[in-house]
Amino acid sequence: MFEGRRTVAEQAFVSEAVMMAQTNDEAVESAVREHARLIYRIAYSVLRNHHDAEDATQDTFMRVLRYRKRLEGVQDVKMWLARIAWRVAVERGKKRPEISLSEVEMNEAVMQLRSQLASAEESALGNQIAGMLESLITALPEGLRGAMRLSTIAELSSNEIAEILNTNEASVRSRIFRARKILKEKLSALEGSYGSR
Repeated sequence: MFEGRRTVAEQAFVSEAVMMAQTNDEAVESAVREHARLIYRIAYSVLRNHHDAEDATQDTFMRVLRYRKRLEGVQDVKMWLARIAWRVAVERGKKRPEISLSEVEMNEAVMQLRSQLASAEESALGNQIAGMLESLITALPEGLRGAMRLSTIAELSSNEIAEILNTNEASVRSRIFRARKILKEKLSALEGSYGSR
């Protein structure tokens, strides 16, 4: 999803992080360069905002620089960084008010979507559907929401998600299955209510 995109902020904090590692610590420099996109994708999957994700990515690498001595004993640098990124993003997300969709808000969103469907062009329709899907994912229970976002947005495997969430792979697969089932039910209900009018 973000593979072809190299943001100005990414270049800036990679450069800043490399400059801060003045001790010729090649391991830190290598980790920053190699995993910047992954860290951004994880932060974005949690925060769903470009600027917040960039800030969380920068905070992640600042923590890595602060605790770089621990890097020597780490066997899987990618997963170590991913866990740090997840914690930083979740902490930032908790500082924002959580949005939940009530049935009234869901019905209003569906009504708004219906009225816009009649006059919207295909690209606008795609954006609206993506927005609706994001709203449905946001309304999932917290345990399911995190696994679903890491799977679909950050495009991580069940094994990687399990390491980030500090759980087992079977639990992650179960969470993703339940989240998809809930989303399918809600989408079916929306489709049914749209088709009946």
